[in-house]
Amino acid sequence: MTIQVRPSSIALWTGVLAGPIAWAADLQARYALVRYVCVNRAGWIMWMITLGALLITAFGALCSWRGWIDETPRVRFMAIGGLFIGGMFALAI
Repeated sequence: MTIQVRPSSIALWTGVLAGPIAWAADLQARYALVRYVCVNRAGWIMWMITLGALLITAFGALCSWRGWIDETPRVRFMAIGGLFIGGMFALAI
């Protein structure tokens, strides 16, 4: 008898939504800080914001990756969709 652990709905939705939310937060934060960064010559702040957004997107992709092994159609669809969306938004960031 094998015990199969299925990913929760929260983990699946995290995988799907982490990329778009990280992209939107990255865009807003960078836009809001442009003046400060230019005046103070603190370009490293923009790099840290981007790195944080990419880490959030990678976390979402990891949540989707864990759901890939499940054979339930809904779970597998959300996992593949989350990986695709995460990859596309990582490129957009």
